[in-house]
Amino acid sequence: MLVAVRAEVESVDYWREKFRTHDVLFKSQGVSFAHLGAANNKTVIAVFETNDVDEFVRIFNDPETAEAMSEDKITGGVEMFVLDETLAF
Repeated sequence: MLVAVRAEVESVDYWREKFRTHDVLFKSQGVSFAHLGAANNKTVIAVFETNDVDEFVRIFNDPETAEAMSEDKITGGVEMFVLDETLAF
């Protein structure tokens, strides 16, 4: 299952650096891969591959995750999307 998280950050470069330090947290969410991208200097997205979307969402809403996000200098606009449909063309 894929989960996308979009957020506004102070610095994309800083966010990317700090994001990599949360591997233990991501593994506890069943994450095997995270795909990172940026729309501009202040907006980022991470698409996670997880084997347990319920655990991912539970931990995402935990105060420990909010603390990790503040360390990454996420300033707001956090949105989570569970990607529950795939189309083939």
